[in-house]
Amino acid sequence: MTTASGIPKAKERKRRIRTKKTSSLPAVLLSSLPAIHVNLLAGEESLICPSCETWCPITGPTSTAPKLVPHHRGRAGTSEPHRCVGSLRRVEIDVDVADWGREVAAAEATATGRRSSRVNRKPLASVPTPVHRMASVPGPSARLLAEQARARAGVDRHRSDCSTCRTGQARCPVGRQLEIRLLHTDASVRLAHEQHESALRAAAAPAIPRAQQWRQVKDHVSRANQQRRKMPAGQAPLGSPPVPLTTLRPQRPTR
Repeated sequence: MTTASGIPKAKERKRRIRTKKTSSLPAVLLSSLPAIHVNLLAGEESLICPSCETWCPITGPTSTAPKLVPHHRGRAGTSEPHRCVGSLRRVEIDVDVADWGREVAAAEATATGRRSSRVNRKPLASVPTPVHRMASVPGPSARLLAEQARARAGVDRHRSDCSTCRTGQARCPVGRQLEIRLLHTDASVRLAHEQHESALRAAAAPAIPRAQQWRQVKDHVSRANQQRRKMPAGQAPLGSPPVPLTTLRPQRPTR
């Protein structure tokens, strides 16, 4: 009988150990770490290991030689575990618990203040104008017409002052930009006029009454009914029930 060899995995980090071994690395000073990287709550003493940057419990925090428990670099349960070089590293608790609590509270308040409470909602998609309201589509606005007038006046003024554009055979760079601006403005005014006229035509078109719609399709419906009443050519299949030729009209039973 053969058994599959188990794949080694990272173990959970214990809070208390009994070994007297210590790491040869220098001790970790809590005062050199950010307050949010340390947890000095009673029964939860831990810090972020400087070597693997993961939370690691501190064993013996009230003893004379607190140190980090042996741990792997990965999370518990991950495959291919590797022992962290920061295991059994001594820890010097050179900060006061009350001062540490105040620093953590200040850091959390600062982080909360950096988070914006404003909700940025996505803009809603523009809804097209319904057909029954297309007549209310306005024509070119007064601002657009004024912009067109200014663009045309600018082109005329430049042509009277510029010797190159006055001849009409060539254009200077400034005259070309002014003419392009005038063309764009004219196109916007023309488009607004076309949309307004199209809306007026759609609103003026009479709606087709229901009776007129039925008159248009009456011949097609009658032809379909006649074809439906025709008996199919050939004999009926043997053993099949007869095809009803009369319209069944259910009646209320007499009492």
